[in-house]
Amino acid sequence: MSEITEGTEEKKDRFSDLDYDPVSLRDRYREERDKRLRPDGNDQYVEVIGEFAHFLDDPYPDERIERESLHDDVDVVVVGGGFGGLQAGARLRDAGIQDIRVIEKGGDFGGTWYWNRYPGAQCDIESYIYLPLLEELGYVPKEKYAYAKEILDYSQAIGRHYDLYDNALFQTEVTEMRWDDVRSRWIVSTNRGDQVNARFVAMANGPLNRPKLPGIPGITDFQGHTFHTSRWDYEYTGGGPEGGLEKLR
Repeated sequence: MSEITEGTEEKKDRFSDLDYDPVSLRDRYREERDKRLRPDGNDQYVEVIGEFAHFLDDPYPDERIERESLHDDVDVVVVGGGFGGLQAGARLRDAGIQDIRVIEKGGDFGGTWYWNRYPGAQCDIESYIYLPLLEELGYVPKEKYAYAKEILDYSQAIGRHYDLYDNALFQTEVTEMRWDDVRSRWIVSTNRGDQVNARFVAMANGPLNRPKLPGIPGITDFQGHTFHTSRWDYEYTGGGPEGGLEKLR
């Protein structure tokens, strides 16, 4: 088969039946992307450490989960309790694997939707596409584009449906994973003093687990009240996810 090389005119002819020009559309998106690319990359952000470490604090749980340090052996450790971790846990259950341990920094399942509860937070992908395991749970989304509260509630429903709560360590962060050649096991350590030995580790910590702060002038000098949108402070603003931020008036 001979190779066919299309020029601009050939491409336009091929797309002549469309009511838009996909070549121009692609070029437009490329131009918009280029406007947002910065040579400093992630260096444009301020690290949430030191004086900014409080931006990582979890404002949502009523109280800290108090428990003894855990030392156990399991088949699989799942790092992360968002959709990735929930689906991993669900499929492990489907495969008959019961001996698992889910380790999650937040106080519950939900991942991105546990943290992001700012007013009006809503998924920008159709719920029927975005929400996993709908058939398995027999769930019909309430909105075409689900609000954060529904997604968080649904995440927790997945955890209950697959009996993952008894296997979860919430408010817990993995600090080290070390492979033991002698025992052929992963040694997983946490900030709560846990040591979990596992045959396998499933990484589902996701890309949106850490707030970013803009490296703008004055951010180190501002003395007013501040918080990150992924840790919305309703005590300060009043209201709730539906709005009504009366303390800001």
